[in-house]
Amino acid sequence: MATRRLPVIQEPTGDDAVAATRPSWQWVLIGSGLFVTIWTPSVGITLAIARKIAAARAGGPPLGPGLAAALVALTFALSAVAAGYLVARFGPRTRLAHTVFAGLVASAEIWLLALLGGAFTSVLVACTALVSLSLIGGVFCGLGGWLRRRRKSAS
Repeated sequence: MATRRLPVIQEPTGDDAVAATRPSWQWVLIGSGLFVTIWTPSVGITLAIARKIAAARAGGPPLGPGLAAALVALTFALSAVAAGYLVARFGPRTRLAHTVFAGLVASAEIWLLALLGGAFTSVLVACTALVSLSLIGGVFCGLGGWLRRRRKSAS
């Protein structure tokens, strides 16, 4: 007796179904929120480590603010990669441009918070910070999305 095999169509269920129907622009906002949420605690820990290193080297040559700036930039870039990767992983209809834009939106959010907190001494410093944050955030968030797409296509 011949058995009839029916094709298996996997429909997403639960949270996956909601994620599949979510418009791509919402993933930009989700990605920027992820970016800020990942970066905020990591930068606090990084600055505490930089202070410890600077205090331990009090007798030696000073490291200056360059160490802290490099560590903050590193955590910013790593947080951007993680956020871009997560957006590309869970946003089925997102493209590389969406991950880049999520990084740009998050960079603008962080810059605005720094501006409101009085972190900038002049307009030139504020503009330079905005450009730097946007470049790092957009490029590395896009890199995270690209890494996810590359991994997905290799599978």
